[in-house]
Amino acid sequence: MDTYKVTTHGIYSSHMADAGQSSNTAYDTSNAKVQTPAVCWLWPNTCLMRYPGRSSMIVLNIIPAGPDLTYETYDFYLETPEADATEREAIRYIDEVLQIEDIKLVESVQRGMATPAFSQGRIVNDRLGSGQSEHALHHLHGLVLAAYAGMAR
Repeated sequence: MDTYKVTTHGIYSSHMADAGQSSNTAYDTSNAKVQTPAVCWLWPNTCLMRYPGRSSMIVLNIIPAGPDLTYETYDFYLETPEADATEREAIRYIDEVLQIEDIKLVESVQRGMATPAFSQGRIVNDRLGSGQSEHALHHLHGLVLAAYAGMAR
C-alpha cells in the first residue's frame, strides 16, 4: 500500500503500485517479468488490469442488471494460448478469494444503504492520491452526474 497511487483523468482513473517482493498468500511473483500492477477504470463500466507475472491483460466489464443486481465478465489475454502455472493460480485467486471478498463487501454496503440510518456516505479524500483515498470513486460519481445532466437536455 505504500506505493499504491490513484490518479483520475478525463473518463478514467489509474491505480498503480509496485508488486510486493515478500511472499504473499495470492501467488508467487518472484520471477515475474511484469512487476508493476496496473488497473484502469474506464467510464462507464470497463476495467483494464495488469497483474504481476507474464505480460497479460484482464478486461473486466461491469454489467448493471437492476438496482440490486450486477453481472461481471472477465476476459484474460495472455502471452500464450494456455495459461502457465502462475497465471492459473492468479486466476484461481481472483475467482475464489478476491471476487468472494469484493462481493461480500459490496453486498454489505448495499444492506447498510438500505437502512433508515443511511442518508449519505462519506468519501475519504487523500490529496496525495494514496490507495486509501476514495477520490476516484468521487470522480466516477461526477461522471455519472454529468451523464445524467446530458440526458436531461
